[in-house]
Amino acid sequence: MKKNISRNIWRVFAVTYFTVCFSICFTTPVYAYIDPATTAMITQIVAGIFISAGVAFGMFRQKIILFFKNVSVKRIQRKIEKQNRKENNSMGGE
Repeated sequence: MKKNISRNIWRVFAVTYFTVCFSICFTTPVYAYIDPATTAMITQIVAGIFISAGVAFGMFRQKIILFFKNVSVKRIQRKIEKQNRKENNSMGGE
């Protein structure tokens, strides 16, 4: 098991090293300009996405929490019912 993990780590290191060396050797200079207004626009878009996601989560937080609680309660109920059935079958078979 340890050999597989160390082998996988070595492979990741080798691939990363090769990729970095390859990209350093074969890069060409790019003369590009990003307008400051463009970065401000992108920042506003990203901020709007995060704010709207936060508002949506805030509005539906209670429903989301109840949904996951109900799912876990239903799982527990199924396990209990399954155990009860096993116990009843084992008692009835004796």
